[in-house]
Amino acid sequence: MSGRRVPRPGTADEGVAEFEPPSIASGGLQALLFRVTELVSLVAMVIVTARLLGPSGRGLYALASLSIGLCQIPFSSVWVANAVELARKRATPRELFGLSIVVAVCGGTLTCLVALAISPLLGDRWWVLALPSLVTPFVLLRSYQEGLWTALGHVRAVNVLRLGRATLPFLFITPPLLAGATTRTSIVIWELAFVALAITAYFPLRAFVGGPIVPRGRRLYRRVVTYGLTLSSFRVVQLLNERIGLIALAAFSTNAAVGVFSIAIAATDVLLLSTEALALSTFRRIGSEAREASAALTVRTIRHCVLLAAVASVLVTPLAYLTLPWVLGPGYGEVPLLLLLLLPNVMCVAAITPLYTFFQVQTEKPVAMLGVTGSALVASAALNVALAPEWGEKGAAVAASLGGIVAAVVAFRAFAVGTQTRLRELRPGRQEVRDYVALVTSFTGRRSR
Repeated sequence: MSGRRVPRPGTADEGVAEFEPPSIASGGLQALLFRVTELVSLVAMVIVTARLLGPSGRGLYALASLSIGLCQIPFSSVWVANAVELARKRATPRELFGLSIVVAVCGGTLTCLVALAISPLLGDRWWVLALPSLVTPFVLLRSYQEGLWTALGHVRAVNVLRLGRATLPFLFITPPLLAGATTRTSIVIWELAFVALAITAYFPLRAFVGGPIVPRGRRLYRRVVTYGLTLSSFRVVQLLNERIGLIALAAFSTNAAVGVFSIAIAATDVLLLSTEALALSTFRRIGSEAREASAALTVRTIRHCVLLAAVASVLVTPLAYLTLPWVLGPGYGEVPLLLLLLLPNVMCVAAITPLYTFFQVQTEKPVAMLGVTGSALVASAALNVALAPEWGEKGAAVAASLGGIVAAVVAFRAFAVGTQTRLRELRPGRQEVRDYVALVTSFTGRRSR
């Protein structure tokens, strides 16, 4: 994606480039191709932690990863609120940059203190919450920086950040594991990658939008933080629908069961890479276009997301059955079956992802989705409590897929009420296939010249 600088003399955001967004297929393919290295890093991370930590150590690593995600949730959606402010021209990028630093420091510190107070309740596992919580301000700052790039439409910069998010943790955790360090020591060193990423990401953003300006008035802070906290319910469902199974297995089973299930979840993340790429490429237009055009673009994006997730599932699932038990080593034989049980949730997440942008940024009515996210989370939690004690990892996988179906049904009903969209309009067809055929043809044609 290319951009052109449009000087704005006399304004705080002078020099910020504007971008012409690509088509859905082009933007999705562009982001997906950029993520080849990210995919390699994610797979390498799974292999290294699975083989060198074993199922039990991998389980502790998965719980530490979940802790970082949970500590991020309360203030994570502030970046969406920033995007709304930017789209409505109520604040400049430099002001939002400064605001992001303040909120990351204050909100991250507050969340960390709460986590430290709760961690003794986990007994011997206290450290999988307490230690990861210490890097919360840096995790939030990186998220806000990525969010500003997304709001500005700079897809390439977002992809660079996401690539760093995948590669740096791998580079930090591998040396101590190879040196024979303990699980706890390796995880502490792994956490430093989040600090390094936030600091590294600061400088390119500063060079692009200018130095951060800390807003003085309280109104902007109140508006952004309040809206961001309201949006957090979306993040809870996104993070916990699958990963609440980790909590259930930690409560009712063993660290090894948590480790095995976490590998299956990591595999579903790979399947959803294309969906995330499409959501990124259409984020700016879904949030800034007129309501009717935004709804139509959301429907088209859903069709593309479902198509690519289905293709990825067809390609990856048989490969997982053939290779994962051999690649990961002993103790992970059930991973391919768990992945198969999680596929319904993969398709539901693929369909729902564009709706988050529509409800969060376009309609600015997140309260309308609270019932959606709440019902899905309650269903997933109840199913995990019912199934995980008896069926273990298989029960957690079934619970995740059933919870995903609930989320998809109620989310589409909420979307249909405001847009008059019919269910059959979400089904991928020949047009989506032709989009990619034409894109590949034009790409190969340019290459041959």
